[in-house]
Amino acid sequence: MRWQFKDKAPISFKVLFALFGVNLIAQLGSAFAIPHWAPTKPDAAHSFPIHFKGGLVHYVQPWLGQYFDYGFGAHFVLLALLFLIMWLHRDELERIS
Repeated sequence: MRWQFKDKAPISFKVLFALFGVNLIAQLGSAFAIPHWAPTKPDAAHSFPIHFKGGLVHYVQPWLGQYFDYGFGAHFVLLALLFLIMWLHRDELERIS
């Protein structure tokens, strides 16, 4: 079972879906890249600690650390907004078996 819009999807749905995908790729990319290039000792530019499994701590720039912490929650907010848009446009949805 899946749902699709009868005509074109609303622009707001397309924009939020694109943001959802970009956030997913950025979160996964940073989770894989940080252990490879981030220093394990803080310096002036890399002062935000990121704790990984196994007790390893890497230090990144504060903006990246904030995104790494809050990006996961933002993913669920974007998902909830996608469902809200689908609910608001429920008369334009059709079920495909």
